[in-house]
Amino acid sequence: MSYFWVNLGAHLLISLFLLLFFLWCVKNNQRNRWKKGFLFLLPFVTMIILLVQVGVLVVPRILDTTTVLRSTYRIADGEIEDVSRLKNYIVIDDETYYVNPFDFSFEVGDEVTVKYTPYAHYAYSLEAVKESESEEE
Repeated sequence: MSYFWVNLGAHLLISLFLLLFFLWCVKNNQRNRWKKGFLFLLPFVTMIILLVQVGVLVVPRILDTTTVLRSTYRIADGEIEDVSRLKNYIVIDDETYYVNPFDFSFEVGDEVTVKYTPYAHYAYSLEAVKESESEEE
């Protein structure tokens, strides 16, 4: 699950840089340092991007930290319907699960069991579903 922690750290760092850029833009607005008139809107645009970044990407990962620390994942079974080009997420039963692209080896149509976090839908593990002997007969 180190991929989860690295991803959380990266998004927190991006949010910090966006916040610092926002504060720099506000300071420049207060001192009228912009040479182009339309740049006074930059703090507004930066804040919208920051709020989306925090609301969509950072908060679900922070809420999932307790799940990762306690190892109390949710479980789902299903057939892989879609795999992204970068192999960083899969779709199972119209739900998106984010996976570590460096150790992903499944293809579309494979039956898998997913252990995932409830808010960000990070897949802790993907295991192929083993068919029972009674189904083969």
